[in-house]
Amino acid sequence: MTDHHTRGLTLEDVQTIIGRGVLDEAFRNAFIKNPEEVVDRLGITLDQDDHARKLLGAISSVFAGESDLKTAMQDIKAAYEQTSDGVLRPRCA
Repeated sequence: MTDHHTRGLTLEDVQTIIGRGVLDEAFRNAFIKNPEEVVDRLGITLDQDDHARKLLGAISSVFAGESDLKTAMQDIKAAYEQTSDGVLRPRCA
């Protein structure tokens, strides 16, 4: 039994990371260099989640211009589904 609960990355976490990366060049550059440190500063804990690390890598490759958008979207979606419960919930107004 574990001592703590791990939740994986939420859709809101992913939206925050991508949104900040699109709008904030300093954030994007820091994320490319060390995504785990950046998400830790945001209060997002990966807790040894390899699927979450794969998701961060897919996002980082887009920020760095190493991946075409269509391939990246497929990679990000696949990694998100593995690191979460896979349910895309609508946002409440």
